[in-house]
Amino acid sequence: THHSIDVNMNTSGSNKRSHIELEYAHPSPSTNKTAVMTSSKPRLIHESLHDISQSIRFLVNGVLSQFIFMTTYNLLVSTFEPMGYPASTIYAVFYTLYIPVGHALGSLIVFGWPEKYLPSLLANAPIGLTAMAIGTTLTGFLSNIGFNAKADDWISSLTGTEKPMEEEEGEFYSSLVVMVATGVWCFVLSLYVNSEKKTDVKEKEL
Repeated sequence: THHSIDVNMNTSGSNKRSHIELEYAHPSPSTNKTAVMTSSKPRLIHESLHDISQSIRFLVNGVLSQFIFMTTYNLLVSTFEPMGYPASTIYAVFYTLYIPVGHALGSLIVFGWPEKYLPSLLANAPIGLTAMAIGTTLTGFLSNIGFNAKADDWISSLTGTEKPMEEEEGEFYSSLVVMVATGVWCFVLSLYVNSEKKTDVKEKEL
């Protein structure tokens, strides 16, 4: 009987070892899910950005993107508008060229770099195109009514200062209005499109 107890203990010990070995060789579904969750983090430009909420990252990306856009756009307006090109045309051409740049910034800072960049760009391109249409229409309207000159008059009367010399009118105040309008539009649609894609990926994993 004593020998049989030893045999049973040895047998149970070997069974435990074999059970552990099987777990390592074939991880449980929960282990796989944990690995998937760890690897499913979006690939941002730096890992520390994961500690910041997505809405804050979107705001920071919007400010950065709009700063780059507005600076370049006003430079192009001051260069090409004296040549006879309307501000709305300059805006439309530049915005079209800027769509891949804006998408790349959004991917690196907000939503994560996509596994397949081109399909993601094409999925987000309609957002930029519709924003371009809104911005072009609004820019042309504000330019036709002389919004920048009116804004200068309003600011001068409000602050009690003299109106600045009209050397180069530019489209600064118009671009601010357009920035807000297109920024809200892109924010709502970008969240919808990109969150919908993440939901589809999770459903496929399940």
